[in-house]
Amino acid sequence: MRAVLALVALLVAVAVVLTLASRKTSRTFEAVERVAPALSEDVPPVPFDEEEARRVAAQLDAFASTATLPRDELAEVAARCAGWAAATTPGSGAYRAAVKLRAAAGALLAAGPEPTDPERRRARRLLAEAREALASPAAQPGGPVGAIRDQLENLTTRHREELQGGGEGIP
Repeated sequence: MRAVLALVALLVAVAVVLTLASRKTSRTFEAVERVAPALSEDVPPVPFDEEEARRVAAQLDAFASTATLPRDELAEVAARCAGWAAATTPGSGAYRAAVKLRAAAGALLAAGPEPTDPERRRARRLLAEAREALASPAAQPGGPVGAIRDQLENLTTRHREELQGGGEGIP
């Protein structure tokens, strides 16, 4: 009988802890959702064009295989993708594709001439993620958390562009 009471007491304690943790998680998530709109950049929006995004992905893929990277073209691509991100809704396939394409252009801007450069591998991975997002224009996996993660990646890419010195002219 004692063992049963101890087990019931333990179960009640676990239920209380889980309920409190759930409430705290809910409050934290709500706070993050309120702050998320502030994560956007002040960039003029450019209407997203899915076919153009596919062409950009192919273009960046070709650049990833060339020894000499066209820095001006990469900067233009990054600026266009920033505009696409500004015009789309975080969490959508279009937003995710724009963010991933922008990050791929930034990775290529940071890449060295060697074909095995880690930044070139990173760019190829980002291009694969952009193509996955383009293949599924519906809401992306991860829901609001994934949308916030994409917003943070977009801001990180902008910061990297500024640090590379190639950020002039890139919003």
